[in-house]
Amino acid sequence: MEMEYKDTNRRGKIVIIVGVVLALAAGGAAFYLINQAQTSGTGETEKVAVVVAAQVIPARTPIEPGAVVVREIPLDAATQVGIITDPKMLAGKVLAIPVAIGQPIYSNMIASAAGQSGFNILGPDETVAPDSPAWRAISITIPDDRAVAGLLVAGQSIDIFMTATMTVPVTTEPVGVYYSDMVTKITYQDMVILARAGSQYILKAPLPVAEEINHMLATGTIAFSAALRPDQDVRYVDVSQLGETTNRILQKYGLPFPAIYPAPSATIPPQPPIVYPTIPPSPPPATPAPSPAAT
Repeated sequence: MEMEYKDTNRRGKIVIIVGVVLALAAGGAAFYLINQAQTSGTGETEKVAVVVAAQVIPARTPIEPGAVVVREIPLDAATQVGIITDPKMLAGKVLAIPVAIGQPIYSNMIASAAGQSGFNILGPDETVAPDSPAWRAISITIPDDRAVAGLLVAGQSIDIFMTATMTVPVTTEPVGVYYSDMVTKITYQDMVILARAGSQYILKAPLPVAEEINHMLATGTIAFSAALRPDQDVRYVDVSQLGETTNRILQKYGLPFPAIYPAPSATIPPQPPIVYPTIPPSPPPATPAPSPAAT
């Protein structure tokens, strides 16, 4: 019987060739995946135009022109959140923290006067400049009946009336005789309500006005009232001829002046004693009607 001949050397060569092909395929796949990962990583850290500090900017210092520039720096998607791309957005703003040269500036670095109060003193387009008004927030108390029934809200503009107690000398009497009266006048116009807490109104006011209001509140003899302005009306009214007193209103509308009674040189005439009427006698008891049986 003839024995079958098997070429084991040939089979081994085939196994080796197949292994080499598989190794090359695996290596190619690994190279492709690594290359894709590197390409993807490069895309995530692409260069982005962002505002950076051109000089050291201290905290709580207004940003001056030239203090920031726009540069392209590599930032991934996570570090692009909150970046500022326009230097105009930082004009006159104040940073809450110091910033070094070349450091990107984010929106959460900008200091805000709102804090936990929820309002800003300056508007979105307002900046602080050497010649700009020194705006402040100040609060005054206005009861609802003198504040448009308490319907005023933040963002509206109002005119403020001030009512003060005045001590007036009596010119027709000897020296040293005085009486008290009230005087009311519009004093502040087109004041913006920043916020409200009950009957407390937080108003935007320049520093001199804030000083005046603080002084008047401290005296305790001043009361304030508010009148709502239309949104479109930004005019300032000449109030030099305005101002109301009780006498002026009486004269303007022809109301009769109350007379002093009795006159200072007279006395109240005596009145006769009050005579109460005599109590009438009680009526006699009613006689009962006769019964039908008696008839």
